[in-house]
Amino acid sequence: MSDDNAIAQSAAESKAVVRQYFEVLDRVREHPVSMCTDDYKFTVLGSPTIGLQESIDFGKVFFEGIPDLMHPLDELIAEGDTVAFRYHYEGTHTRELIGAPPTGNKIHYYGMGFMRVRDGKVSEFIVSPDRVTLMQQIGLLPAEG
Repeated sequence: MSDDNAIAQSAAESKAVVRQYFEVLDRVREHPVSMCTDDYKFTVLGSPTIGLQESIDFGKVFFEGIPDLMHPLDELIAEGDTVAFRYHYEGTHTRELIGAPPTGNKIHYYGMGFMRVRDGKVSEFIVSPDRVTLMQQIGLLPAEG
């Protein structure tokens, strides 16, 4: 196998891991721990990087506030072990979320990120969600008019 073929295969495998990560996340409604390396790191841009346990706790907050939360993938681009993705969040804000009482609002906002895959598992997850739109949709910021 040539180096180009090995890189393409690795990129395809990395994309498959990322797809599966989000499928499991949305199906079981909690962090897919078994799909992560022991030294897994999670970063929401603008916030400190956290480890696996803190990431599990972070995810619980959102699944509690938006019990039907989904993360459909809109685009994946990979090179080697790194996958860039664009996705969106959708669900219904039916419980308290980051200080906002339930609104019953349908939420829909976008995010972009990167995952690094090592030995078939996610070792790093960096994401930049559209926080302003989320905060507007759950009533923490006024909607643009």
